[in-house]
Amino acid sequence: MSLKQDLEKGDNKTKIEALKKTIQMILNGEKMPSLLMTIIRFVMPVRDHTIKKMLLIFWEIVPKYNPDGKMLHEFILVCDAYRKDLQHPNEFIRGSTLRFLCKLKEAELLEPLMPAIRQCLEHRHSYVRRNAVLAIYTIYRNFDFLIPDAPELIAKFLEGEQDMSCKRNAFMMLIHADQDRALNYLSSCIDQVNSFGDILQLVIVELIYKVCHANPSERARFIRCIYNFLNFSSPACQI
Repeated sequence: MSLKQDLEKGDNKTKIEALKKTIQMILNGEKMPSLLMTIIRFVMPVRDHTIKKMLLIFWEIVPKYNPDGKMLHEFILVCDAYRKDLQHPNEFIRGSTLRFLCKLKEAELLEPLMPAIRQCLEHRHSYVRRNAVLAIYTIYRNFDFLIPDAPELIAKFLEGEQDMSCKRNAFMMLIHADQDRALNYLSSCIDQVNSFGDILQLVIVELIYKVCHANPSERARFIRCIYNFLNFSSPACQI
């Protein structure tokens, strides 16, 4: 069977092998435009998790523009598939899709997905929320016009979040995107830092060092926080 036939009519195992070959050929410089619609029609609807993971690699590397520099019309369908995966009941499919979106460099593909990405901040699984923060931060850094309120959105998320890995990602974003908001958050919970996990405490230490190194007069603002860190039993969080 040809590669196209394998993608159209093969079982899941056959489709996986055909998709691997297609990815390898694209990495070797071949364009493979004739297979794009075949993959959209016959491979994308498959629910197999391995195929879904491989498709994320395929969509990352496949050429997305025609010779005139305009995005291929087929990617309207691909974008709809992204949106459905961002609303998938399986948290790992949602999370892996969010991680994939961090790698996309096409604002046209990301723009219609922004509402679904925002909704993932409210998902019950921390894995999804954690990756939603990463996606929002990356998109804001690359295309701030797609989500201009990202710092405010993440600051509100940080106030209500309980999972330490999610809080760490949110705090890291604020440090780089809106340091004043990060400092305001730290000031609001300075008496609680000893209850934070190591991964968040370490980021707080980095911020305090950065701020005090740039402006020594700020040391008084964080003296209580520094005192708390000095009394932590965890070596990872001692200054």
